[in-house]
Amino acid sequence: MSATAARKNRKSFLSNLDFSWLSKVGESFLSVVPILLVVTIVYLTGIVPSFHLPAFVVFLVSAFFIGLGLTLFQIGCERSMSKIGSVIGETLFKQKKLWIIVVMTFVLGFLITVAEPDLSVMASQIGFDEATLISMIGLGVGLFLVVGVLRIIFQKPLNVMFLAFYGLVFALAGIVDPKFLPIAFDSGGVTTGPVTVPFILAFGAGLANSRSHGGKSSEDSFGLTALASVGPIITVMVLSLFTDTSAMVYVFEPATYILSPDFASCWNELQGHLVADFLSQLGSVALAIVPVAAFFLVYNFLFTKLSAKRVAKILIGLLYAYIGLVIFMTTVELSFLPIAQMIGSSLGSNGDLVWLAILLGGLFGLFGVFAEPAVHVLVHQIEYVSEGTIKSYKVLVIMALAIGGGVALAALRAYLGFSILYYTIPGYIVALALAFVVPRIYTSMAFDSGGVASGPMASTFVMPFVIGFTVGTSGTDKVFENAFGCVAMIAMMPLIVIQLMGLYAVLKRRAIDRKVRERFIEADDCQIIELAR
Repeated sequence: MSATAARKNRKSFLSNLDFSWLSKVGESFLSVVPILLVVTIVYLTGIVPSFHLPAFVVFLVSAFFIGLGLTLFQIGCERSMSKIGSVIGETLFKQKKLWIIVVMTFVLGFLITVAEPDLSVMASQIGFDEATLISMIGLGVGLFLVVGVLRIIFQKPLNVMFLAFYGLVFALAGIVDPKFLPIAFDSGGVTTGPVTVPFILAFGAGLANSRSHGGKSSEDSFGLTALASVGPIITVMVLSLFTDTSAMVYVFEPATYILSPDFASCWNELQGHLVADFLSQLGSVALAIVPVAAFFLVYNFLFTKLSAKRVAKILIGLLYAYIGLVIFMTTVELSFLPIAQMIGSSLGSNGDLVWLAILLGGLFGLFGVFAEPAVHVLVHQIEYVSEGTIKSYKVLVIMALAIGGGVALAALRAYLGFSILYYTIPGYIVALALAFVVPRIYTSMAFDSGGVASGPMASTFVMPFVIGFTVGTSGTDKVFENAFGCVAMIAMMPLIVIQLMGLYAVLKRRAIDRKVRERFIEADDCQIIELAR
């Protein structure tokens, strides 16, 4: 073979290789970096006396495995969950019977929610029966995903639906036990995580492309995530009405190996926890992933009839997601959760450092936005929709400041102990009022963006940090009322900010049009207008 032919073969081989997974590696590790930097500063400054070197080393190693787990998980989700959502979305409307569409949508929404890692992390921190809580949240997502599909079919306005459903939320809030109220609002935020968001976005895009109404497909592709977020809030509130909340007691048990100043004793105890947590996650993650695989296989057998090669690729993607999720969940339980709680508790118990805890909470929220890959996709969408009136970098900075401020406000509420309704009522009043002023596309993007902003680090680090801070300031008696609700704040802030930017874009466009019209004295006047060169 000649040298030229060999070079051509090498080029052909390299061009056929798929390097898309490299971007997932960068995205996953980037989402951990901000938390890693802030925690490193906390350790080096010595402001947390109980944060010893062994715990810091465990945290550094864990950050790597968190990134590795997220990488495998996101690669798997892109090759499986997103593909399943797209395939089902494109073919669901072809099933002419409405009851088939409703049943399939509900079952799929329920199963995808059960597989959501953010939800499992939150449920493990509450102390309530995890299976019951996750099932009720899955019920809420399934029901409201059905509502979203019916909205597309019957072309109902999204802003009116938001007004009705959030009206129901705040009507229920008046009778829900204060212990469950913040948990209910957080339930809406954690459901839209790394599994649910890619799936629902692909599912919604498939639905919008398959329907025959034409012009509104871009609007129809948004809004499903937002409706899927409000469903769990309502179902968890309903659950609380039938729950004896007096029996709910938060148990704060710091991991002793995290507090150990000695490497040998830390490692000896850590090994036992590592094996136990790993074996536990092997089973629990399988219970979340296997039903999704089974549903896909049944749906494919009955309706889509994909080739064996495509089915095999999707199943391999689910295997990647399974392995990544086991690594992620094991590492979170082993280090991220207890270390975040330890830092928050230590700062909260020191009255002179309360201000620092609130500042750190804000920084965790702010840096988390910059590191969230889905946020970067969102801000470019806003620049495109606004025809360049709103620049993507401005959207990113404003969103980061707003969400950082939201987490800081959540930490302040945890310290002062007032109801989360003091934030959510005025916040949602503003968001819903704007929904009737700005173009619908901005409303859809804004309500979807709440799930985009509350990424994996919200439930794995920010929430346990605020829980530990609450324990340090008020004890375990007030954890349910004061600590939970921080994810809800992260999810709420973009609703207001993005719609305000949409309003700004509309007003700026009108001002430009008005200036152009002022150049004409009368409608029929003949004028010479020189265009700038």
